[in-house]
Parts: sequence; structure tokens; C-alpha cells
Amino acid sequence: MLETLLTDSLAQTFQAAATNKQSETPNGETDFLVVNQIHTEGNKRTRKYVILREMDIAEGDTLSMEQVQEVFKRNENQVYNTQLFNNVSIKINALQNNVAELTVAVEERWYILPAPIFELTDDFNVWWKVHNRDLSRTEYGMLFTHVNFRGRKELLKLNVQLGYTKKLELSYHLPFIDKERKTGITPSISYIINRQLAYKTQQNKHLIFRDSTYTRQDLFNDSTYIRKRFRTGLAITRRPDIRWRHYFNLSYFNNSISPSVNELSQGNYFLDHRIKQQYFYFAYVLSYDNRDIHAYPLKGNLFSVQFSKAGLGIFNDLNMMWINANYTQYVPLGHRFFAVANVQGRVSFPEVQPYFNQGGLSGGNTIRGYQLYIIDGQHIGMLRTALRYQLLKKKFTNPILKADQFKTIPLSIYLKGFAELGYVQDNYYTEGNFLANTLLKGTGFGIDINTAYDTVFGLEYARNHLGEWGFFVGFSVNY
Repeated sequence: MLETLLTDSLAQTFQAAATNKQSETPNGETDFLVVNQIHTEGNKRTRKYVILREMDIAEGDTLSMEQVQEVFKRNENQVYNTQLFNNVSIKINALQNNVAELTVAVEERWYILPAPIFELTDDFNVWWKVHNRDLSRTEYGMLFTHVNFRGRKELLKLNVQLGYTKKLELSYHLPFIDKERKTGITPSISYIINRQLAYKTQQNKHLIFRDSTYTRQDLFNDSTYIRKRFRTGLAITRRPDIRWRHYFNLSYFNNSISPSVNELSQGNYFLDHRIKQQYFYFAYVLSYDNRDIHAYPLKGNLFSVQFSKAGLGIFNDLNMMWINANYTQYVPLGHRFFAVANVQGRVSFPEVQPYFNQGGLSGGNTIRGYQLYIIDGQHIGMLRTALRYQLLKKKFTNPILKADQFKTIPLSIYLKGFAELGYVQDNYYTEGNFLANTLLKGTGFGIDINTAYDTVFGLEYARNHLGEWGFFVGFSVNY
């Protein structure tokens, strides 16, 4: 993780800079610093302009001496948030008559990750407690990613997956294709097949259908699978500055299920007893991201609003619209205490929606205390708050791996307490699902562990409005 404070040596550089300027300027003022050049150091793979693209300091800028440390810290965070580096620091390399040369020193991560896949189909808590650690509900295979292809922060991803879900997925993200380096594209394609799936929600639990008639000879015969999904699309991003981002996506979907799934769902899986579904999908997202560290924010805010439309008048299989809004505020309170508040909402139309396409709350995206429940619905609102206390923040030398990409291990530990409210409105699939159209309340406490490569691991003990207490494990930052 990024060192969040400037080093003592850098602070001494500022003090020396101020002393030099007082001796070199007639009136002894130390008001400003002019950036003459910006150098980079340690970026063996990453292109220099990829680093400079993330900074709001440019050659020729004049900085107030009172704000230099704050500006350096903000730009260190912005470069770190590319997820290309383990450490980032900005230092004054040379200073004369208020004119400075800066050096951005980085420690690159390991970028090429051919790795075996072993994942859970469900949220960990659901898999452990509801599905009794059923190994058939696991994913395995091989994932190849290059997160800094050609040194340009391009992401190349190939996923070959077996297990509960068989998947072949290929995507290539180019963060910029224009001279201004503000517009990017992401083409992608995927083919996904299943032999078991959830076809209905009852008592706020998934009912699972598993086809047990196939043999090993059917492994690569896709006609024997009970659900098949094909998707291809193109996303376009436009980032006019560091904080704001526009995202556009146009995709084509072609899905199908077996007659058995259609019968078990009483014709509601794709609605109207359809066993095939194809449609074009369009989405637009506007976001403003002013967080300090994206992996585990402690300061700043995040806002996004999304408009999505499934069914653009070409096919008649699906016609839906969603509007989502999300706002999170992170507030440092001092004395190692930090507060966070999140409010988000979702409305969708029409009221009658296919079971497969409707939204809701489940797993990690829910009010805490309800992780074991599936809460389907067309409209959602949540207010979630938490108080964190920084128990530990250290950086250790890796005693085993000496490579530059793994030589240090950051470790941060936070104690936390939380209180959350939520409501899911369901006007169609309410029968037997008692948590819809009910005020959801969750409270509890826990611990977050943040370590190398932006890994977040959480342990929580939470209570819901039913009076149920539960111990839950999480693998991502909340909110």
C-alpha cells in the first residue's frame, strides 16, 4: 500500500527549500514553487506518460508552498490508484531560485498473472452456511491477465473456466486511443453455460435446479446444458479530467434455457414461457471519484448515476429500464477515527420483470446481517454508515520473495462498527418472500484487514431486524 505521509527526508527538503528561497529572494518570501521538469523513476515497464496522465501537476505549474505537501500527497494517491504500483512518492529533485525539478518514484507490481482459478459461485457466507460448502458450487480453470500490456495500462484478460459455470471470456481494455489520452475502448466477448442454476426465490432463498442426467462424455457438448449465455459488446470511456468519467456500453445478449427450467419457474424465468431471449443493451454511467485510495478509502467522496436500457426495439424478448444512483462520503475524524456514509437507490421499469433480469439484494451487496438471504425487487434504497478505527498501519519486508514486485508487505487493520437501513420493493415475486416490502435494519461490528495488492479481508458479526446474529466473512471493501 502507498505510504500515506511524506517521509522525514522530504519534509527536510521542504524546510531546506524554504531556507534557500529566503536567502535568494530580497524580501525573504517563500510563497511559491515553479515546476520546471517532472522525471519518473522505477517505471521499468510503465510508460512515463501513463504516470503523468494521472497527475494534476504539470511542467510549468506554479504551486503555493503552503499547499505543496497536500498537492504531492494527492498526486501520489492518484498515481497509486492506477493499481500498477506498490509504492509511489514524489520528491523535489533539484531546487534553485524557486524553480524545482520533481521526481515521481514508483515501485512496479507484477503485471502478468497466469493463475489457476478457484472461486465460489455464491457469496462465501451463503456457500458456507446455506449450501453447506458444496464443492459443486465452485469455479475452477485458468485466468490469464496482463494488467499493463505494452506498458500503457492496457488490460488483456482471457478466462477459461470450468466447474459450476463453464465460461470462455476475452476482453481487451485500452484506456486511451486519442492523442489527449482521455478516450478509451473495451471490446469483449463471452460464452457461458450451466448445468445448475437458481430458477426461483422462495422464503428468500434460491431454489436450485441441477441436471444430473449428463455423463462425462457430455462435458463439451453444449446442447446438454440447461442455460447458455452469449454476450459481445463494446464499452467507451471518456475521462475529461482526473475525477470525472463517462462510460458508454452497447452489448448484444443471446440467452437460452432448457424447457425444464422454464417449467419449474412457471414461465417466469424469461417471462411468457420463453426459453430464448435476445436483446441489445445500452448503459451510460456518469461518475465523480474524489477518494484518496480506491482500495480502502478514508477521505473524499464518490458519486455515480447510471441509466440502462435492455431492449432497443430490434427484438421483442425484453424491454426494461434501470436508473441507479450512488453516493459515498468518507470523513477522517482525527485520532485515527474515520467515518463513512453511503446512500444508494435503484428504480426499474416495468413492474413485471423476468426473474433472470430483475435486481435485488444478495451476498455482499446487501444490508449486513442479511447476507444469507435473497431479496428480489424492482426498486431498492439503502442508507449505510460505519465508524472505523485504525488499529495498525505498518509495512514489512518480505522475508521469502526478494523480487521488487513483492519485496514489501503493507498491512493495515481497522476496527469498525456499522448501522444500516434498506428497503426493497417487490410488486411481483412477493409470494413466500417475507423480506420484500419490509424495512431492513442491520447493525454490528467487525475488523478489516488491508494488505498487498489491494487485498481487503473483513470479519463481521451482525444482527438483522429478525433478531438473528451471524458471523460473516467478506473479501472486498464495503460501500
